[in-house]
Amino acid sequence: MTKFLHILSKGQFKWIFFSTVIFILYKALTPSNEIPFFHFEHADKVLHASAFFVLSFLLNRSSSNITKRIRNIISLLAFGILIEILQSFTGYREVSFWDVVADLIGILIFQLLYSFLKFIQEKRKKSL
Repeated sequence: MTKFLHILSKGQFKWIFFSTVIFILYKALTPSNEIPFFHFEHADKVLHASAFFVLSFLLNRSSSNITKRIRNIISLLAFGILIEILQSFTGYREVSFWDVVADLIGILIFQLLYSFLKFIQEKRKKSL
């Protein structure tokens, strides 16, 4: 799996990250269209968490040391807050504290999963 992740350079991951940021910002600030298979309670929170999981992955692949990971978490959370602030000016989107919480959950799930996988990888290296 990790060999696949090294096919792209950090610069390419940055390009994909910024393209994804623009796409998510566009979707967050345009009128909402219902997604056919997402008709359950809190579906939008799942979308928030998923989007920020992906953003966290892409940003992590662009910069990978621990101080940058902490900066990335804070930056992505600030982006989630910015989206909510900008949505307050649209008139057709609702501002929600719980959307920011869902964003943070997506970020933290990625970071915890990444840390766990790095731990397993290091443990395997030491056992060889």
